[in-house]
Amino acid sequence: MGIDCNQMREVPACDTPVHDTAVSFEAWPASLPELHAPAAECRSAAGRRSVLGAIARSLLPASLSQGMRVATPASATEPVRIVYDIHDNTPLICGNGTEIDPVKPGLSIELLRMASARANIPITLSRVPWERGLYLIQTGQADAIFASSYVQDRLRYGVYPMKNGQPDTSRKLFDQSYRLYVRAGSDVHWDGKTLTNLHAPVGATTGYAVVPVLRAMGVPVEEEMSHVADLHKLVAGRLDAYAELETHIRPMLRSNKAEFGGIVELSPPLRTAAYYLMFSKISYARAPDVAERIWNAIAEVNDSAAYRALLASSKYAD
Repeated sequence: MGIDCNQMREVPACDTPVHDTAVSFEAWPASLPELHAPAAECRSAAGRRSVLGAIARSLLPASLSQGMRVATPASATEPVRIVYDIHDNTPLICGNGTEIDPVKPGLSIELLRMASARANIPITLSRVPWERGLYLIQTGQADAIFASSYVQDRLRYGVYPMKNGQPDTSRKLFDQSYRLYVRAGSDVHWDGKTLTNLHAPVGATTGYAVVPVLRAMGVPVEEEMSHVADLHKLVAGRLDAYAELETHIRPMLRSNKAEFGGIVELSPPLRTAAYYLMFSKISYARAPDVAERIWNAIAEVNDSAAYRALLASSKYAD
């Protein structure tokens, strides 16, 4: 399928609650199993203990109820509130807007659902504009956001999975690349190090990690919330190039050839990076074990037979 699943982005505060479009994935059974006990048994102390014990066992995850020690369930804590972007990033994130497709939400959402079950930690998922998501992380109104590449400035308010002082790529969600898009026939040139022959700004999405990368190169950047608006600016000559995640733009170019058929992709990639579930510093300080368990579960799911089978299936095929 071409996706390496072994790689996002700040709106000022608004009055929209973080859980407006949340979908919750709990690690517990949806309902209790039916228990049958004779009335006489329920009247005795020993009988009551037996029935209550059966109820308790029915609430345990399978790995515990089949056998072994009983620990305080992780889901006794509040669900981890995870936010992510409103832009389609198929097959990683499917669909635009705040709605979450419960059947085909995207590979990243499927991975997080599997990690939630494996770690026995419930999560909620909400889609918000990327810049607002970062604001919610900064203020502690959300616990984690995906998918964030490692950006130094985000360390002010975010925490990544780390190992020996460096981001732990074994616990990433996936890798992803930014590309430069230009008009066909343009003399803009990119050799992997230097961008030349610019006569107008380079477009980029507000709050995305590529913005500081371009500015560090001395490139004039014009930020915009809408991918479509940036593509129109590029076609009209208001931008000389557009820097965007390839998984965002390639499907738009394929499906809108009448409008954007004159736009081409430059090689090599502008930036390729690992992308992570980034936790809020506020949430991490409160429960570091929760973040670590979810990150560990992400690594396990990425390497699991079940997730590899999902990647190989037709569900998210191009």
